[in-house]
Amino acid sequence: MSPPSLLRLVPDAPRELREVLDGVRGPLQPPIRSEIFGPQRFAQHGRSLGATHRAARANARAASFFPRIRQNIEALREAHQYISMQVRIGYDISPAAEWLIDNFHLMETQVSEIHKGLTRSYFRTLPILQDEPLSGLPRVYGIAWALVAHTDSAVDEDLYVEFLSAYQETRELTLSEMWALPTTLRVVLIENLRRLAERVATNKAAREVANLCCDRIGSYSTSQLEELLSLMNQRGVGRVFLVQMALRLGDPATANRTDSASRCWRWLQDALPDLAAAQTQQPLDQAADNLSMSNAVKALRAIGEVEWAQVIGQSSPVMRLMLSLPLFKDEDDPTRNRTLHHIERLALKCHQREIDVAQTLHALISAAEGPHSPGAVADYWLRGDGKSLILARLCRRAKAWSVWPGDPRKLALPLYLGTILTGTFALVAWILLHESLGEVAALSTLGGSLLVAALMLFPASEAVVAVTNRVISESVHPVFLPRLALNDGLAPEHRVMVVIPGLLARQADAVSLIHRLRLHYLANPERHAQFALLTDWTDAASEELPSDQALLDETLRLLSALNQSYPVDQDAEPRFILLHRQRTFSNSEQAWIGWERKRGKLEQLVKALATGDCTDFLDLGIASRVCANTHYILTLDSDTRLPPGRLRELVGIAAHPQNRPLLDADKRRVISGYSIFQPHIVTPLPAAGDATLFHWLFSGQLGIDAYSAAASEIYQDVFGEGTFTGKGLLDVHAMHHVLAARLPTDQILSHDLIEGALARCAAVTDITLIEEAPFHPDVAASRMHRWMRGDWQLLPILLRWHTYPLRGINRWKMIDNLRRSLVPPMSLALLVLSLAGNVLSPWAALLLVMAAFSAGPVLGAVAGFAPGRDDLARAFFYRLAA
Repeated sequence: MSPPSLLRLVPDAPRELREVLDGVRGPLQPPIRSEIFGPQRFAQHGRSLGATHRAARANARAASFFPRIRQNIEALREAHQYISMQVRIGYDISPAAEWLIDNFHLMETQVSEIHKGLTRSYFRTLPILQDEPLSGLPRVYGIAWALVAHTDSAVDEDLYVEFLSAYQETRELTLSEMWALPTTLRVVLIENLRRLAERVATNKAAREVANLCCDRIGSYSTSQLEELLSLMNQRGVGRVFLVQMALRLGDPATANRTDSASRCWRWLQDALPDLAAAQTQQPLDQAADNLSMSNAVKALRAIGEVEWAQVIGQSSPVMRLMLSLPLFKDEDDPTRNRTLHHIERLALKCHQREIDVAQTLHALISAAEGPHSPGAVADYWLRGDGKSLILARLCRRAKAWSVWPGDPRKLALPLYLGTILTGTFALVAWILLHESLGEVAALSTLGGSLLVAALMLFPASEAVVAVTNRVISESVHPVFLPRLALNDGLAPEHRVMVVIPGLLARQADAVSLIHRLRLHYLANPERHAQFALLTDWTDAASEELPSDQALLDETLRLLSALNQSYPVDQDAEPRFILLHRQRTFSNSEQAWIGWERKRGKLEQLVKALATGDCTDFLDLGIASRVCANTHYILTLDSDTRLPPGRLRELVGIAAHPQNRPLLDADKRRVISGYSIFQPHIVTPLPAAGDATLFHWLFSGQLGIDAYSAAASEIYQDVFGEGTFTGKGLLDVHAMHHVLAARLPTDQILSHDLIEGALARCAAVTDITLIEEAPFHPDVAASRMHRWMRGDWQLLPILLRWHTYPLRGINRWKMIDNLRRSLVPPMSLALLVLSLAGNVLSPWAALLLVMAAFSAGPVLGAVAGFAPGRDDLARAFFYRLAA
């Protein structure tokens, strides 16, 4: 409620003005502004502040500053509304008010930024201060307050490092506090902006009241002026009010001409004896507010641009210690952050200081046998086989459950398969018990019932698998593989070849493949990357066709032009090359084809890079010269798009010691690590005129979500292995060791699954490649037919378990593919038998078949109705989800 006395004393005052001057709000709080410190003085202040900051762990009832944030935004909104009204009327406003009007939208968005950066659960982990004036607030809040006050809200990374380093000489900060600092700075800056905005708006309102009084000064008695001054003092703007009245009344000598002005001047001199000093100080205060407001607004923008990893790395003792490890220094920020989070949790569990945990971890890593040994990786000690040892060193009374004696993933497959089998049989049994017609007919014999039950197992299993996979994907956090940063690009020891396997059938094919090769290079222009076409002729009745040589010459001409457009250093291998094979006769196809088609091309390329023997490809001179010591191959289909930076990211994952393959020489398999890294494939938005109803229904989510993180892939997240789909990064030497001359000739079409099973594939779902989905059902059916044919060709390998030692999860993948290929025909047979006999109700059969084909999509749609963020346009979101 607006104060009635102000309305009585200044009846012309607008409602917004009265609300701004409402004395119930109390006096204005001073801006967060203090003496500006240089580096040395700031460091001294950091040491003294650290010595006085006593903190303790927060309890469940600890107050947070989130309510204050909402109050700050409301106060900023009211100040913005009042100043905007003044602008509309035509009054001049100060530069500070202009900053507020122009950047109010930025201040409003900070609420969501603060909530995302410092959730309530995270807030509870921060130590809180025990002494006034900030008692009950996080210790990092006091640090942020000092940074804002002594820099006048300006962002200065060097001063931050100086202050934080000096502070921790007397008081160690936790890593959680260090990472909470950027968000807490936003909180303090919003607090300061609220104080500045209220100060600007209230001072403006006090001057407006003074102007209204002076417009009819003769109607005010001294007692009324005293009452009005008392109201101004309640908001802390009495001096501003008096200075403005003095300015309006003008020269005292002139004012003496009227009794009312003379009387007002005498009252004014009694109320403000140091009028001259106040008149001198007020412009200085306004200039200081203008500077503070501009600094605070700029700081809100600049906080997101600060390299906080570098600031924390230079000022945190834990970070400085860990950065002395070569591997930790070479890792990217997310990988480092996970190591640091594990250090935090370990320190909390063992009641140790974080620096003590880091020192123990540093000693264990430094004592490792070599840079590529398992003990050289922090994750080995924090989550792997070495966890029991570091726990024993840190936690003298470690609980029994803290040290897991084995790998919990060994139980994952039995639990997973047990859930599917139990759910499938339970669903079939429930339907038979509740929906059986029970009439005696031709098919209602025991044999008929068993036949129907056997048919029901296939659609029932499909529904149960879809539900189980969806529940797991919604419950388990996606796995994030550690990676190297490679900020300076690919090193020579990480040399990679990007290859596109394809067929040369006509000149348009050569033009298309060369164009795709150019796009891959432009998106990923790495110095130590070579781009190759891996080509065959089309199938033929003879070894050579008359058109072969002309087509090869044209391809070489296009490739030479491409190399001239993007030259390399003298005497270096060309950036773009062609690796082409002659036809060989295939007994199974009874035609001349490229040996083993795509699988053969890749196998021979791996052999050429691993051994240097390139005799499987035509010698085309410099056009077919491969770079020596190529360690990786990135194989892509002819229609796959490689977005910018993806090549470096994939190599960074493969080059990390934790992901490198460890080989069993005798059994020719990968024990740990990975030889193949399979990115996530997304579907692009269709071009205008290309979209079809089939594509809309079956292509899933289109485009790349720039704000999404890793997607869930249950085989990787639960069992530690992904599924190779033919587009990914291959480790040359590991692939050669595991797969060279191992698979039978002329018997395997679907080679991706078995190669990924033998060489161990990792699903990298936070790195995306782009590939079109079929636009027409005939294309999709052809692709599905090819995949099913390849799945059944793997049946002999599945049965020869001595020859091909596969993990249980890989055998399940093969069995599951065979099961899935039988679901449509078995579902059709079930529907026919339910119509022809009396064992099962046709409606029950129809509902079961519908569940088989719709359980996964329906559950995905239902999950889509739960937004992961609170700042979405909910009406639009739910409409899109529906």
